[in-house]
Parts: sequence; C-alpha cells; structure tokens
Amino acid sequence: MKKKQCKLGVLALLLFAEYGFAQSKDSLSKETSIKEVVVVVVVAFGKQKKEEITGSVQSLKAKDLSNLQNGNILQGIGGKVAGVQVISSGQPGSQPTIRMRGIGSINASSDPLIVLDGIPYSGNLNSIAASDIESISFLEDASSNALYGSRGANGVIIVNTKRGKSKGVSVEADVKTGVNFRSIEDYSVYTSPQDYYTAYYNRARIGEIARLKQPGAVPSGPSPHDVGLSALTKLGYNVYNVPFNQLISKAGSFNPDAKLLYQDDWKKLLFRPALRREATVGINANGDQIKSYTSLNYLDDKGYLISSGFERFGIRSNVDYAITSKLKLTSALSYTYSKQDFGEAGGFSNPFQFARNIAPFYPVFLRDNNYQRLYDSYGNALYDYGDGQGPNGATRSYAVFENPVGNLQKNKSQTVSNVTNLNLGLNYEIIKGLDFTYNFGAYLENNRNLQFGNTEGGTSSSVGGTISQGSNFKYTLNHQQLLTYQKKLGNHSFNLLAGHELNKIKDNGFSGSKQQLLLPDSQAFDNAVKITGLSGSGYEYAVEGYFTRLLYNYDGKYFFNANIRRDGSSVFSPESRWGNFYGLGLAWNIAKEDFLKDNSVINSLKLKASYGQQGNDNILLGGSSRDYYAYQDIYGINNFGNDKPVLSLKKQGNKDLKWETSKNLNAGFEISLLKNRINLNADYFERKVSDMIYTLPLPPSNAGSYVKYGNIGDMTNRGVQANVNVDILRGDEFQWSFYANATHYKNKITRLPAEQRNTGLVSGLFILKEGGDRYTYFLKEFAGVNPENGDALWYRTTINPTTQKEERTVTNNYKEATDYNTGKSAIPKVYGGFGTDFSFKRFNLAVNFAYQFGGYGYDDIYRSLFHSDSYGSNYSTDLDKTWTPENPTAALPRVDLTATNQNGNSTLYLIKSDYISLQDVTLSYQLPDGFAQQAGLSGLKIYVTGNNLYLWSKRKGYDPRASLTGVSDSYRYSLLSSVSLGFKLNF
Repeated sequence: MKKKQCKLGVLALLLFAEYGFAQSKDSLSKETSIKEVVVVVVVAFGKQKKEEITGSVQSLKAKDLSNLQNGNILQGIGGKVAGVQVISSGQPGSQPTIRMRGIGSINASSDPLIVLDGIPYSGNLNSIAASDIESISFLEDASSNALYGSRGANGVIIVNTKRGKSKGVSVEADVKTGVNFRSIEDYSVYTSPQDYYTAYYNRARIGEIARLKQPGAVPSGPSPHDVGLSALTKLGYNVYNVPFNQLISKAGSFNPDAKLLYQDDWKKLLFRPALRREATVGINANGDQIKSYTSLNYLDDKGYLISSGFERFGIRSNVDYAITSKLKLTSALSYTYSKQDFGEAGGFSNPFQFARNIAPFYPVFLRDNNYQRLYDSYGNALYDYGDGQGPNGATRSYAVFENPVGNLQKNKSQTVSNVTNLNLGLNYEIIKGLDFTYNFGAYLENNRNLQFGNTEGGTSSSVGGTISQGSNFKYTLNHQQLLTYQKKLGNHSFNLLAGHELNKIKDNGFSGSKQQLLLPDSQAFDNAVKITGLSGSGYEYAVEGYFTRLLYNYDGKYFFNANIRRDGSSVFSPESRWGNFYGLGLAWNIAKEDFLKDNSVINSLKLKASYGQQGNDNILLGGSSRDYYAYQDIYGINNFGNDKPVLSLKKQGNKDLKWETSKNLNAGFEISLLKNRINLNADYFERKVSDMIYTLPLPPSNAGSYVKYGNIGDMTNRGVQANVNVDILRGDEFQWSFYANATHYKNKITRLPAEQRNTGLVSGLFILKEGGDRYTYFLKEFAGVNPENGDALWYRTTINPTTQKEERTVTNNYKEATDYNTGKSAIPKVYGGFGTDFSFKRFNLAVNFAYQFGGYGYDDIYRSLFHSDSYGSNYSTDLDKTWTPENPTAALPRVDLTATNQNGNSTLYLIKSDYISLQDVTLSYQLPDGFAQQAGLSGLKIYVTGNNLYLWSKRKGYDPRASLTGVSDSYRYSLLSSVSLGFKLNF
C-alpha cells in the first residue's frame, strides 16, 4: 500500500494535519480511499479538532511557503488566502500591508494582530525565514479571534515555527541562487533627446497659438515657431552639434544634420538585475524525552535598484522536553541580524520618480566643454548635478543639485536590526483532564539607523555633508497563565479554558544629526562638527486580559463554543480602559447523520455560524505612528531662539475616547464530494465597526495648531468569500489539482457626526459620507476638450437665480469647477487567486495567480506626465493624443508650458484597477533515491522557482497591486520579481 499526500485547499482549517490515502496497486480506477485520522488545529490559546471549528480559519502550510522568495514571508501570499489582500513594496525585506475582510477603520490601524508561536508579536516578520515556518493561519471571525480582545478586530495571523517531529536525527538543507529584477515596465515616456526637444518646442508653440486666440492677446514673439525655439534655451543642455534655434524647422521637422554628441541612460544605471542568494539548514534531533528543531539561515537579497537590498542571518532552536509524564517544557529561541539598505527617498532625489521624470538629454556623468567624461584623481567617474559645472556652464531647469545615480553610490540610508525572541512554556497535568500552562514571551529589538549625505554632490554637499544616526531599543514581555479542563461524559465532550494575559511593551529611541564632514567618506558620527538636531522619544504600552472559553460537542455532530474576554488597554483613560469582548459559534456536522453517513457523493458537510465582538486600540497619529496616550495631551518642546524650553500643544487628549468595536457575524458551509476530490468552503460575513476614531471639529481659533480625536462614526463590511479545491487526477504517476478563491465585499459608512452628515468628510481624493464607502473618489468631473483652443473643461454646478434650481454647466476655470462624489470606489468588486499543481512521476509543476476586478484607481503618476510648466521633466508618449491645432478633436487637453491647471486632479485620470498577476511558478525534479544515496544523501530535489513574474493590467506602468487606495505613488519602490535555481538536500 502506498501513501499519497492530498493537497488541501487554501481555506482548509488546519495548522498541523496529515491525511493518509491508501491505494491499491491493481485498482484500475486509481481512486483513493480515505483513512480516518484525527486532525488537530492550533487556535487561540490552544488546539481544537478540525471538525469542532465553528468559525473561519484558513492556513498555509510549509509546502505552500517553501518556494516564496521574499525577505518578509507575508509579501508572497497574495491570492493564496480568501479574504486576505496583500499590498507590497519592491524594497527587499519590507513589511507589506495586510487587510482581512475589508477595512477595519478610518483613522485607527486596520492591520491584523500577528501571533508567533502563541505569543503576540510586535516585530517585523522579515526577521523570520520562510524555511522556519511550519504554517501560517488566518483567523477571520469572532469565534476564532475574540480571545485576543482589544487587538483582534482586524483579524489574527498565527505564525507557527517548525518543531521536532519523528525520532532520530535528520537534516534538510535548501540552497538557491537567482536574480532579482523589476517586475513591470515603467510608464512610457520619451527616451530620445530628439523626441523630447520636439515635444517641448511644440508645448511652447501650441501654448502661444492658444494664447493668441484670447481677446486682446499680444504676440510674445515673432511667431509661435520662434516662441517654441526660444523656449528650448531654458532647458540649458543641448546635446546636438547645432544650436537650439536650428534644431527644428518651421514645418516642425527635426534638423537631419543634427548629430547627437552624448546621451546617458538613467534607468539602466539605476535599475539593474541583482543577485539573490539564500541558504538554510534545518536539523531535527528527537528522542524519547526531547524533540528539537535547530536551524541556520542566511539571505542576501539585493534590490534591482542600485545600493538597495536586505541581508539577514538567523539562528533558531525550538525544544520540547518531557521532564516527567506530567510536566513538559517547550522553548523557542531565535536571534536574527539584518541589514536593510533603502532606496525610497522622498522629493526630487527619489530614484523612481527621478528616472521617470528627468528629460532624456540631461547627463548622468559630468563632462567638459568637449563633452568628454570627467574623473577624479582616483579614476572614479564624476556626476553631473545640473549646477553649472557641466559643459559650457549649463544648468538644469529640473532637480538642480540632485543625481540619484551618484547619490545612491555615495550616500547611505540603512537600518541594522538585532532581534532576539524567546518563548517558554511550562505545562503541568494536575489531574487527568486538568492542565495548567504558563507561557512567557520576550521580544528584544535594537535598531540602528544611518542617513549619510556626501560632500561631493547633491543637496547635502551644500552644507559640507550630513550624518544622521539613531538608535532604538524595544522590548516586549508577555505572560500567560492558562487552566484547561477536558471531560467526556458519554456522547458529551467539554473543554473549558480560563486564562490571564499581560502584555507590556517599552520603547526608547535617540537620534542626532550633524553637518560639515571632515573626512568625505567616513560615516562615523564624530566626523561631522555641526550639530543640527538631537531628539529622543519613548513610550510604554500594556494590555491585560482575563478570559474564558467553553468548547462543547455532542457525538461529533453538534458543536458549540463560547468565549469572553475582559480587556484593559493603557491607551485609554482609567475611566474607559476596560471592555468586554466575546465570541459565540455553532456548527453541525451533517455528514455524520444517518441519512448521509454512507452517502457516496457527499463525504463531509458542515454548517457553521458565529458572532462576536472584538476591539481595536491601535490609534494612529496621522501617517503610521501610533498614539499610545490617546487620553492625554501631547506637547512639543521647542526652542524659539533664547535657549528656553517652550511647550506647544500638539494633540489634545480625550478621556472619553474608547476603542473602536467590531461586531462580526460569519455563516457558511464546508463540503467535500466524490471521495474528497472536490472541497468547497463558502462564508458570508458581516463586520460592523462602531465608535470609529477620527479628528473632531475644533473652533476656528485652533487654526490647525493641534488635533483632538473622538469616537465619531460607524461602518460596515458585508461580503462573501469562497474557496474550491479539486483533485482532477489521482494516480500512481499522475496527480493534478486545482484551486481558486474569491472574495466580494461592500464597505459602507453608516454614521458620521451631525456636523458632517450632509457634507461628508473629505480625505484627500476621497469623500466619507453616510451611505458611501471609505474609498469613494471625490473629484472634479472632466467634461472634455474645447476643440477651439484645447482647454480642459470641467463640470460646474450652480444655482439658477431665476428658478433656484441646480444647473450643471461647463467651465474651463479649474477653480470654479465643482468637486463631485463620483460614486466610483477604489475597493474592487472581487479579488482572490487561483492555481494548479501537477505531478508526473518525479516532476512537479505548481503555478499560482492573483487577481482583482471591479475597482478604480487614480493614476496620479500618469497625470503628472502631462504637466504644463517650463521645467525639463519628461512627458508621457501619450502626448500625441493631446490637443494641437493639427489635432483639434483629441481626447486629451492641450499641454503647454504655462496653463498649470490643464492636468489638475479630475475624473480624467481614473482608471480601472483590474489585474491578473502571475504570482509564482515552481518546477521541481526529485532525483531517484539511488542517485541521492550514492551522493551520501537520503533525498535530493532540484527546482527552478520564480515569483511575481507577470502582470496583466490596464496601463503600462500602473500597478494596482502597489496601493490599497488605488492611487499611484511616484516615490514607491516598484515591485520586484525573482527567479532562482535551488537544491534541497536531505541527510
């Protein structure tokens, strides 16, 4: 009899589970029969049998994670789990944004709670290697996560690391080497100096023609052609051998005698394929009393942006020790060193926006008047910063003093982290069925941050170079005391948990900045002499909870669970600090009823429903910084020039403020058909968020000097999610399975303060209004193009003085145009993933996709590439679709050098955010046992794997995966792709 592994669906309710399938060699149909097993699921503060779960729990196993090539494992799970959205940056090692079943808040955090080996985890998961993870579980409903009280409103992600398994000693090594490269092409912009000069000339020429159409206009030059040629001189750099006034003829053609003297390619110098190396070793050493898992891992994950990347070294030791038959000790100890080099600077120095926007004739390298490259005394190339040191003293009209190619090689933006994590557990069986467990967790993190600006070029050189250094130390201590009692009376089974948890976090940081370096290359803080800033900060946070849970089942058919937690959070005032949170769940295993017990089609069928309440105390202070003192006034200490400290109010506390509350309903079913070939899980969910936190209206006398937060509104998320897994083929040599998942939800704001009930709250490009959702666009409505002069037109709503009724008219005055609730949202109608796994003999191919449909994005990058100003920044190649006298029926408005509102924010730049993404592909081959044994191995697998490989979307350059709000960000590190060759060796 052979054992076969059955691929479980992404929505399978497992963390540690093993299905055995017995198969007869002479069976012509090659069908698999099910062997009865007891499946155990790790849940909050303990374990449950799979069949007892009444809520929504999904998991990814080690097999699903082993081929993901991400410094942070959560970056690679997009499309693999129903209900879960993943928004990632291409910066290696970065923390992605995770959303589970919609939007949990407006102003507080919507991030789920992460629990590592049973202890809430306050760090970044980039400190944990994928090879150390046994499973990741996603708890989405109240019955699953209510025991986390004031922190569980946005869902819970439980990460479990590997532990010792079977007896004896075994070793698994995984080594892979590959290449990282940019995932998608950037927006289509001009790459030829000839095309850019022609386009810029035409912007000035067209602008003059349009201006002369205005009543009373006086010509600003002999002719529009001359105005266009004159404008070219503002660009500074001429890379052709003929003067600007001879480059373009009156007919608009480029001078055929003009020869290009030089050209540098910014993108090729900034973005290059980079090496990726990863090696891991895991050792299982297990005896009668001790089971252990020990691992070493190393990752060198260089980014495709030069000088960016992530490096990590980690060690882990997980031990289970049976001291006596009643007393057991468990431990999980890990240490990680990591170094992250960043490339996402802000402003003009950001390499992504710079490479996209810089006109293609501006040079990277410094040249003399003969256009020959210049070098320093050591033979290093010098860089052109556009400040007049280049050929003929030319200066840039765009981003003077900036050169990201030079800056990234001479400057430094780096964070070095040392993370130690220790979890200890002691379990004692008091009497049969009654256990006491004490869990202790300690997390220690020390970060050192460095910002270094060189003396040779860029804005830092104007002050003699800059150094900023900071150090941050954070520790978290967690204590859990759990008392568990289990009893079975006939067909009745009871499991009762009573527990207490105390979690404390303390953080302290210090930073300083200096200018005027003595040694140009030394990054030591003492190398600079002028102190420009010193600051320190810190916070303390504590949450304490008392909780209990009852699990009951009757005859393995009917299941009930109830849990309640009373929680107190230091974020809120003592008067409103404590709250009660709960969860209730029911399930019916219909397949065990007599009328279905022997059914050959339906192998299992379970109906389930749950309801409960969780909280959210993670309040944000504008951006992403957390407010740990919500009920207290926060002051800034300033020096106004007389060296005396002066207090200024930054945030006014609110003693009545309380956590946001999430009431969660879940109802669904799970069914398996045709000898478990088809597995379908489906859920309806309803999540009502009340007492949402937002800034309160303040008197005009405040004048924006401080803010105050209050509980101001309610919101709902209603939706459905489903997952299907199908074993298409089950044979000795062929196995083929397919999975797909889909999630649809609608977000709705149900209550706002009375002051904003009619007008709504405007938040950036969005409007928050009762009946609308969190990400409904609020924009001026584009009304087309004036064919006479190319003016952009927008709609305007006014009151007719005669009829006193609203009327919509068209205007070319951007300031007069009306902002409208567009009714279009950034929230997609449906999102999810699908994939297939195919095995033939020793070959295996796994392919996974992610997708979303039905939402809208706002392409702000595309909008910015139709700028009307005189700077030498690049244009979209769609410029040929804009209005000109020769193309009066164009769909896009005129772009010139002066009409700056022509491309103002409007519905013109809304775009469908639909996409399909090829997330990962892995092809592997398991070498024959005889070959591996000859090499001294018990197993050897060779594989090729690729992640984030292709994107199908609406517009080249626009990546809907990179933004939760759908708004494109010109400064964001574009997503990264990886392809690697790997070897897995077993000893």
